[in-house]
Amino acid sequence: MSHMECQTKWTGGMGFSAQIRGHQFVMDAKNDVGGKDQGPTPKEVLLASICACTGMDVASILTKMRVHMESCDVNAQTDTTAGYPSIFQKVTLQYQLRGVDIKPEQVMKAVTLSMTKYCGVSAMVAKASPMEYEVFLNGEKIGAGVADFESGKK
Repeated sequence: MSHMECQTKWTGGMGFSAQIRGHQFVMDAKNDVGGKDQGPTPKEVLLASICACTGMDVASILTKMRVHMESCDVNAQTDTTAGYPSIFQKVTLQYQLRGVDIKPEQVMKAVTLSMTKYCGVSAMVAKASPMEYEVFLNGEKIGAGVADFESGKK
């Protein structure tokens, strides 16, 4: 287990400054809902957290497999539900990996492990919102799937 803490301070309007382990960033609402658009919204930060968490998993797993990646990009899209609370309807991820001598089965294994066992952020979000993904290696689609953390417990 790991203990985490975050402090946030209201900066006026809809803005908040967050402090985590000495790192600071700003979150704000969009202009059309009373914010000043000084930073991403909390939901946008959560979407970025999904990408970074699963990306870290994939990079770590492939490194342990002694795979040399040139790049590993993870992109996400979602729409939010109407009404309150407004949550992610469905999160769609695209993994874009590049490298020489990387086997598609290595990449798919790393992504599948992240989306069924390791990615804690995705596991939390997947309880409320379905998550699906596509995987591309050197510009070609090599696979797709859905986040399924129940199957990873077996």
